[in-house]
Amino acid sequence: MSLSVCDRSIFDHDDLMERMMGDSALARSIAETFLSDIRNRIDMLKDRLNENDIRGAELLAHGINGAAANMAASELQKVASRIEKASRTDDLKTAVSLLTELENRFTEVEKEIRQAIL
Repeated sequence: MSLSVCDRSIFDHDDLMERMMGDSALARSIAETFLSDIRNRIDMLKDRLNENDIRGAELLAHGINGAAANMAASELQKVASRIEKASRTDDLKTAVSLLTELENRFTEVEKEIRQAIL
């Protein structure tokens, strides 16, 4: 299933399938792992920020950023990058303020991946 151009910023199915060399079974497997892993990382990120563990938050945001980039989920990746940068500069307030946006982007990505792959 190919997604419309406006949805590609949420999840670019064609880009992911190119990275998977057209292997839809591999894409499904990676997508399932990604969705479970990122949900857990977001929960851990919230915990780190609530505990004022800015270094732990930076590392988790970095992981979300990279995973989202690898999954062709650019909007999720952008928000994770902003949280990572805020954490790197000890800007806890900004990092915390971006959590809802991160969760919203993840919900959008999850929906698109489930429609396109799972």
